[in-house]
Amino acid sequence: MKLKLLFSTFVVLLSYGLNAQNLHTQANAASIENEANATTGWTGTANITSSTDNPFQGTYAISSVATQGNSSTGRDMSYTFNAVVGEVYNISIWARQGNNANSPAFANWSGFAGFATTTINSANWTEYTWTLTATNPNPVIVVYTSPRSGSQAGNQVFIDNVSITPPNSDTEAPSAITDLSSSNITMSGASLSWSASTDNVGVTNYEVFRDGVSVGNSGTTTSFNATGLSPNTSYNFTVFAEDAAGNVSAASNVATVNTLADTQAPTSVTSLTSSNITSTGTTLTWASSTDNVGVTNYEVFQDGVSIGSTGTTTNINVSGLTPSTSYDFTVFAQDAAGNVSIGGNTETVVTLAPPDTEAPSAVNDLASSNITDTSVDLSWSASLDNIGVTGYLVFQDGIEIGSTGSTSFNVTGLSPSTSYDFTVFAEDAAGNTSVSGNTESVTTTGTVDTEAPSAVIDLTSSNTTSTSSNLSWSVSSDNVGVTNYQVVRNGIFLANTGTSTNFNVTGLTPDTTYDFTVLAQDAAGNTSTAGNTESVTTLAGSGVVDYTSENANLDTVDWTVRDLFANQNVGIGTTNTQGYRLAVAGNMIAEGVKVELQGNWPDFVFEEKFQLMDLEKVREYIKENGHLPNIPSAEKIKENGIDLGDMDAKLLQKIEELTLYILRQQNQIELLQNDIKQLKGSNQY
Repeated sequence: MKLKLLFSTFVVLLSYGLNAQNLHTQANAASIENEANATTGWTGTANITSSTDNPFQGTYAISSVATQGNSSTGRDMSYTFNAVVGEVYNISIWARQGNNANSPAFANWSGFAGFATTTINSANWTEYTWTLTATNPNPVIVVYTSPRSGSQAGNQVFIDNVSITPPNSDTEAPSAITDLSSSNITMSGASLSWSASTDNVGVTNYEVFRDGVSVGNSGTTTSFNATGLSPNTSYNFTVFAEDAAGNVSAASNVATVNTLADTQAPTSVTSLTSSNITSTGTTLTWASSTDNVGVTNYEVFQDGVSIGSTGTTTNINVSGLTPSTSYDFTVFAQDAAGNVSIGGNTETVVTLAPPDTEAPSAVNDLASSNITDTSVDLSWSASLDNIGVTGYLVFQDGIEIGSTGSTSFNVTGLSPSTSYDFTVFAEDAAGNTSVSGNTESVTTTGTVDTEAPSAVIDLTSSNTTSTSSNLSWSVSSDNVGVTNYQVVRNGIFLANTGTSTNFNVTGLTPDTTYDFTVLAQDAAGNTSTAGNTESVTTLAGSGVVDYTSENANLDTVDWTVRDLFANQNVGIGTTNTQGYRLAVAGNMIAEGVKVELQGNWPDFVFEEKFQLMDLEKVREYIKENGHLPNIPSAEKIKENGIDLGDMDAKLLQKIEELTLYILRQQNQIELLQNDIKQLKGSNQY
């Protein structure tokens, strides 16, 4: 058993000479007899502090942290003591590695014969011992955080329980205590006292045991306050006396303590409240009761019948109640002795009515009027509901396009000469939705839009820098309306801008010429012809070094440890870059490739004005062209290659369009399922 020995008898021990005491005398974090929050006696170039981080014994240990890297200084701490030349000393130090450990060691001691460097090789506390002969009256103990060649700032080592004693130390134990007695006995504690033990050198500590288990040390004080006892319980206490050499007396007499019984009940629960009331449950909460010892449990009663205990938790979720019913709840507090509080307040809870599960009636008279090329007015009679209709959901070809609190709805953004199917569902406050009613088929007037927007012929650039330029143009005209502009750089798609007529191009290369054009598109997918081409030459960069055959081997240009910057094109495995900034003849591997798109990500698909191509038209397009609309053909890919950013945007657009097709199909399936339910309900099957 490890004991914490206090150093209050140092003066007494000194009078008997060095043969009976630990020569590590200063009050500091590594002392055994007089531990203190200090580093007194230990000096050095490292950062030496008292630490509470996992000490070996007691409250503190000494931490040494290197302050410099790759240095002969900033990594050591040392301790000097008075010795007799030629006398043998037993030295014991407990140590462990700390943060950023790098082979700490006991090394370079002076004033000793027979010392060898000892490595501290574990993160766990380990005892290191030496038996050495003093060759100097002031020998020095040195601890290093790391070797000189591997020293880094932050290398750390801990030491604790330092003992320096000559051989043939004190072996005589103190006398046994024979008058241990108790007083001031309560439900949870008692006071112990005894007469001082005698020793040939001096008693340094008394250790107190309760039922054979150590519960504390009193130093040289001949009394001890035992706490944390349980009421109405018997305990046996004994005390052992110890001296500085670690000699322990025989056991004292046994002092039996019988704690008082707990008869005081906790205070009443008078703050019981309820919340989160539903048709079948509620949450009860209350403030903690007080007790002379401590509350150990709360028991909850519902209409006078116990429904459960919560331990020391002051809330409970009650379930399984009946809708529209009144209940009375009370809570009683209990302590470990079984004392129960008197009744507190009663919380009355009235559960809510059962939830509304009845759906409104179907909308069976949906009608249309005021049909134009792009819009139609829908109207219907009010649905009926057991509580009340709160709104209507309008569907176009199985996809929800809006909601309304009235019995009419204006649909816009339609295509000319196109057939649409509309349905309306009624909803109530509980979220119940009516079954499908009638379907109103509407064909818009006009003809299919095949007219492309006008070409962009006034594309200009401004604010050109070495890596960017701002493009702008006038609005294109169209018989219906322009929905998007495509920006093309050097013949390759760069970005979509939606309806915005300007675009900031970034990521350009300094001192390079680019050709830009812009194409206009309408909702029907018609694309304008190419307009004017705006040539932009970026400004020259500054402060970059070009890799050339002339400077490749210069000592002043180290290409192996620096970033590589080039004003011109770079070819790897090839001398023909075909005009690209980087050309690689062969395969490439990378941990990641980032393509910075300079335009709108195709989320415009989910905007209300976006017109999803009819599936029959998609079928005809595939049959005629052999690939999806807005996706380049195999011939085009073979001829021009793939722009990853452009292709990712196009593929995402197709995924988003596919999602809309699936949602439309799901709504149509639900409509059919509702129709089937209605038919079954009317006995037509």
